[in-house]
Amino acid sequence: MQSISLDEIQPGMLLAKPLILADGTILLHEGTEVKARYINYLRDKGFTSLFVGETAVTVEDVEDCYDSKHKQAAMAAAHEVVNQFRVGKGIQLDRVKMIVSDLIDQLGQKPENMIHLLDLRRKEEYMFSHAVNTCILSVMTGLAMGYDAKQLSELGLAAMLHDIGKIRFSPQLARQFPHYLTKQDKEEYRRHSFYSLEILRENTTLSTEVINACFQHHERWNGSGYPLGLKGAAISEYAQIISIADVYDRLLVGMPHRLPTPIYYAVAILNKAAGEYFNPAIVERFNQNVAVYPMGKTVKLSNQQSGLILGVGIKSKTIPVVRLTAGQDGNDINRIVELDLAKNPDLFILDIEELYSSYAQAYADRAHVYHTKIEQV
Repeated sequence: MQSISLDEIQPGMLLAKPLILADGTILLHEGTEVKARYINYLRDKGFTSLFVGETAVTVEDVEDCYDSKHKQAAMAAAHEVVNQFRVGKGIQLDRVKMIVSDLIDQLGQKPENMIHLLDLRRKEEYMFSHAVNTCILSVMTGLAMGYDAKQLSELGLAAMLHDIGKIRFSPQLARQFPHYLTKQDKEEYRRHSFYSLEILRENTTLSTEVINACFQHHERWNGSGYPLGLKGAAISEYAQIISIADVYDRLLVGMPHRLPTPIYYAVAILNKAAGEYFNPAIVERFNQNVAVYPMGKTVKLSNQQSGLILGVGIKSKTIPVVRLTAGQDGNDINRIVELDLAKNPDLFILDIEELYSSYAQAYADRAHVYHTKIEQV
């Protein structure tokens, strides 16, 4: 494996390391065959080199592990639902229910893999990826809370539809971000909860629980939220779950006014806000589903070796399996060595390299603004 410039890369070469952007997007999987159009695209985006060479993991293996086809299908369906509404055909509930049902089935069968779908996001499709991600996180939390099939279906449906009111934003407002809104714009932005209520009430088959969850997902445990300033148990439990999933996913996605929040800091922010903005019991359940070290990330171990995260157990999100890529001397390891850190307690992860370490200290220095972050996202 070696890093060479784009000018030297020839079509047909294989990527030896996944190409992952700072916002968590997996642009190209390890094992992908480099094509001429990829080289041109990457050059236009400012990339100068890639790691190429032999790879022990095929792209098919990686894609199966990520189960990305389910996320992409859900994204496409979310597009269709919104487009149908925009042309005056209303919310196609059967289509949304099918998306939710499929995700629930996948989560029930392979929860340890579905966690990692949260890495498959693209900013230009944020509205749709956010809806699907919020659904995945909410349903996983519902599973951890012992929800039955009916409750999971209602929760997933509400999570998919929680921001549906934003469809009624003017084009100008829809292009803005909360950080840039005027006072008048912010008042209009907050009305999306009422817009959701109006839209969903037109569907007589929707339960009151689903509608209330969408309407209340910006309420906060201490009563500081909107639109009604509800407090504690007065907030729909579905809304309490969705509010945590909503904030967590938005923390992970970079916006023009802020960097993506590293996953371990996003988890810290939620835990800091537990008991104030969020129900602490639900935050605890939510934590069971968070992959602090997602697949594909490069990490440095306590013995100075480096490796790629291959996965984590469903009960031990902070103790992953690592495939070693470099030894203590920094030289590449040319054989397959996989370490389950749960079985090697003398080793632990020091840092996530390449992606987050360059600005992790900035987040550490700003730990006192946790609450401000929750309000802004």
